[in-house]
Amino acid sequence: MFERALKGLRQQLGTQMMSVATVALALFCMAAALLVLENAGAMVRRWGAPVKVTVFLAEGASLEQVDSLRRALAGLPEVEEARYVSAAEARLSLSAGGDQAVANAPVELFPATIELRLVPSAVSAARVASVALRVRRIPMVSEVETYRGFTERLRSLLAGGRAAAGVIALGVLLCVFAVVSNTVRMSLAARLREIEVLRLVGATRSYIRGPFLIEGAMLGGVGALVAVLLLGVVYLTVRGQFEVSLGTLLGLHPVFLPWSVVASLVMGGCILGALGSAAALRRGLHS
Repeated sequence: MFERALKGLRQQLGTQMMSVATVALALFCMAAALLVLENAGAMVRRWGAPVKVTVFLAEGASLEQVDSLRRALAGLPEVEEARYVSAAEARLSLSAGGDQAVANAPVELFPATIELRLVPSAVSAARVASVALRVRRIPMVSEVETYRGFTERLRSLLAGGRAAAGVIALGVLLCVFAVVSNTVRMSLAARLREIEVLRLVGATRSYIRGPFLIEGAMLGGVGALVAVLLLGVVYLTVRGQFEVSLGTLLGLHPVFLPWSVVASLVMGGCILGALGSAAALRRGLHS
């Protein structure tokens, strides 16, 4: 059956190549959407957990008071680490990019803070709000920034992206199904004489259908493999530019799709191609 499937592919090589290219383009769009979601999820995990809370200190607090407050905050069950950042350190950090205006600004313009990193179990909005509420009641504290609004917006965008990727995936699957089905239908029409001969000599239904099912699976699988390879080339090209320009600034490094997802794409292409071929056979052989 496999040899007969290869023979059928060779007989209509031009049509088969165009079908593979169409399938590859459709699956490339879906794989690219999955890759964007993978990196967006990594960004949300990097910036959203563990949660960072910044405690702004009021003016006039002595070093002894600040150290006592830092130890008290570090003792909270939700806090994993508490680090004091002086006004001078804040100015130095903000001027690290080479901004001379910031570097020459009076140190009094920069607030002293205590940076809190929460334990992973305190990532929920309710736990973060509870910590912020308790810390705000301390007289030496002027303000508490939890960054929860930014993190929640990132999570909302990620959820919207997943919904959009689902719509794209549905359209891609229908496209691949239709392309493979039409291609197998044309191959079936070109080999009707061969099929009639096989029926006359007593060939079984599975013997006739088998090569076409293999042909459809090969079209879908090869198209998926080409899509993954093309996505890999694009990823390697973009990664080099991203790491130079934004990787250091954002503290993120692009990641490729996990091997399990890549294998699922290729296997899914094979299965979808076989299903499209089965649909073409059901209609073509009965007619």
